This record gives sequence, C-alpha cells and structure tokens, in this order.
Amino acid sequence: MRRERWKKASEIVQSWSFRSAMDRLSILGAVWDEEMAPWARHWKLEGVRYGILLISPRSPAAALELRARGPGIVKALNKYFRTSWIKGIKTVGS
Repeated sequence: MRRERWKKASEIVQSWSFRSAMDRLSILGAVWDEEMAPWARHWKLEGVRYGILLISPRSPAAALELRARGPGIVKALNKYFRTSWIKGIKTVGS
C-alpha cells in the first residue's frame, strides 16, 4: 500500500511563491531582450531586488537615457505580467 505525504497549506503556498518568482525572472529575461533590443548594448540587466530592476549602464550618457526612459520601461515590461510587480529602476555601478 502506497502512502502519500500530507502537506500543510503553508508549504504549498511557499513552494508556489518560489516557483512564481522564478517564472517571473525567466519571463523578465526574455522580455528584456525583446523590449530593450535597441539599448541592449548600453544597458545590462543585473538583477531584481524587491521589484526594483538593477541595471548597469555602460556610460554616463546611457545612465541619463535610462533615467529619462525609466517610467516607460517599467510600463512596457509590466504589460507582460498578470500583476504589475516591477516598481522602478535603479542604476548600479557602471
């Protein structure tokens, strides 16, 4: 007789949340390449922390352009997700 392991609701929610975050990151990676194609050589997506994209610009001019286009970039990327989880953009060491 095969015995199944019972799971607590908190375990199920926790595993779903982790998978959901991983799915978001993989989608973000693909969407970043598609949406930011013209600027991809000037900006590098380094990571995400608490909904803030961490982007490394290649030059001061690229950083200025990123700052100017920031709200539009956030809006363009959030349209690919069910909920808008990207809150903003922060530049990291260039």
